[in-house]
Amino acid sequence: MSIRILFCLLLLPMLAGCQYLPHTNYFVAPDNESNPAWIRIVNFTQHAAIYQSVNGVKTGGVVRTGLLPFTHTQDIGMPKAGQNLTWDYYESTIRPGLETSVYTSWEGSRTRTCFVTTKFTPEAGRYYQFLLTSGSSGTCTLYPTLIERDKESAGWHLVPNKNVTYEYDGPTAKTFYTNSKFEDSNYQPPPELYPGTDVR
Repeated sequence: MSIRILFCLLLLPMLAGCQYLPHTNYFVAPDNESNPAWIRIVNFTQHAAIYQSVNGVKTGGVVRTGLLPFTHTQDIGMPKAGQNLTWDYYESTIRPGLETSVYTSWEGSRTRTCFVTTKFTPEAGRYYQFLLTSGSSGTCTLYPTLIERDKESAGWHLVPNKNVTYEYDGPTAKTFYTNSKFEDSNYQPPPELYPGTDVR
């Protein structure tokens, strides 16, 4: 094969566009929302996503901003409500009055994972938080809360958000293996078969 033909074969996918490359949709905060709602996702933000439905069309995606940031902390000044949040949380504005889905996921070693998806309709001016626990104990739990101002002081506190629904079995999910071979603790594949995954 001549170099010219090889060059053309390599150049053809680039000229054809990016449809052959993986595509990731990202959540983008609304630009011109005069009275937004606010959202915070705590823990495992590298796997979190926010979607909002407008006239039956779902928009949004993952909250991280690119391929390399494995965790994403974005602080826009939401009240912390007494929490010591220093790492791995994401804050953003969202459009109020729209059905909103929040996807949260934990990934452990040997393809072990669990996820919880919840839906709610945010109200303008309100603060929402979604905290996912680790699945290392065999389950992960999502805690959806409202961040509300204290009645007798200038502080803030968390209140359970009861106005959410869950796509599956509620706020707690059991872990499972995305590759069932790993259920056998003696299964030790070559690490190059699972790049980026702890196979021990």
